[in-house]
Amino acid sequence: MAVKTYSLEIESPVAAGRLFKALCLDDHNILPKLMPESIKSIEFVEGTCVAVGSIKQFNFTDGFQLKYAKHRIDELDVDNFYCKYTITEGTALDGKYEFVVNEVKYYPKGSGCVCKINTHVHPLPGIEFNEEGPKMGQERLKKMFKVVEEYLIANPDAYA
Repeated sequence: MAVKTYSLEIESPVAAGRLFKALCLDDHNILPKLMPESIKSIEFVEGTCVAVGSIKQFNFTDGFQLKYAKHRIDELDVDNFYCKYTITEGTALDGKYEFVVNEVKYYPKGSGCVCKINTHVHPLPGIEFNEEGPKMGQERLKKMFKVVEEYLIANPDAYA
């Protein structure tokens, strides 16, 4: 079955560099603190820092619709605020997807930015594709973005 691609664009009053640092380079620290109702922990299972080839496991809280997801960093361009990662394992794949690739790029715009997220969903062969899962995934990404954005607005020195 063909790859399905979804795009999401979010404008923010927060500078691209600050959001990139928080959401791409330090998500393993900030997300469990800001979203304890859904994210229990994020741990490195390969590598010890955010670098190409490292794998982070997101562990979700009991009662959340997901249990865990493993993210492998495929590309990282700190100077251009770009990160590409693949969800390689976990309940986010729901036995329906071989893997999911997310490309995240922050574009400066005035004193804020625009974040563009392209999600490429690779369904398993022979599985009927359902758009509900990827759309819910993009809503979760948007929620994470907004939670971190609110924190950065309230804490202007954080990730500066």
